[in-house]
Amino acid sequence: MPESPQSKFVKVNGINMHYLEWGRPGAPDVLLVHGWTGWAQHWNYVASQLQGDYHVIAPDHRGHGESDKPVTGYRLRDFAEDMHQLIRALGLKRPLYAGNSWGGCIGTILAANYPQDISKAFLGDPVYWRMLNAFVTNLLPILARRRRSDDDLRAEMRQAGQSEEAIETELVRLRKFSEDALTRLLTDNRDFAFACEECLRRIQVPTTIIAADPAAGGYILNEEADYLEGISSQAVKWVRWPGVGHGVLAARPDQYLQELRAFFAQ
Repeated sequence: MPESPQSKFVKVNGINMHYLEWGRPGAPDVLLVHGWTGWAQHWNYVASQLQGDYHVIAPDHRGHGESDKPVTGYRLRDFAEDMHQLIRALGLKRPLYAGNSWGGCIGTILAANYPQDISKAFLGDPVYWRMLNAFVTNLLPILARRRRSDDDLRAEMRQAGQSEEAIETELVRLRKFSEDALTRLLTDNRDFAFACEECLRRIQVPTTIIAADPAAGGYILNEEADYLEGISSQAVKWVRWPGVGHGVLAARPDQYLQELRAFFAQ
């Protein structure tokens, strides 16, 4: 029977950061990093399956979950520095890293700029897009959903067949990230659409990048993925998941876990 995680806080980079912890300290360390508007609980399934073999840490980013929510500090370099300091503060020993979406962007930076911090990186559909239409395609619908009443959202999710437990968890998550985090992540990080190329060229640790299918909602166009794969360092392996959208973990949790385990064990 998987054990429930411990909920803890640590001071890093000027904020109180919340994290969940599974498994036994002393086992190989794993760092699981969520994406934009997510939280540590997104990793419950993966972490519960890994905890018998690994010591697993899943933080809430600044502006998300139970962590502090400053008005500024939402550049990707701030998030990367948060993870750098978290690894040091918790005494993690070159953890295996998994990150999805913005967590994949942070992992890209760590793998290039902090190779002494992590031993491997498993990145699910990182946001390497050009973001020219980000406010139309992502920001406004998320803001509108967040501002709706709980009753409206409950009715919508019940209509979609979600369980009462899943509905209540989703309602909590929607209230746990700040609007500063939501908007500034987009406005303050447009340069990463090009800076990511330099990071990909310099990655120094074994890295797997899952590119979701843009026809199903993946964030990297096939032509972009071809180009980025061509400029990536030899430490990087690209994997395509046809028919799967941006939420690779939610769409295929068992396949995700199987490929993650195999990569970690190599």
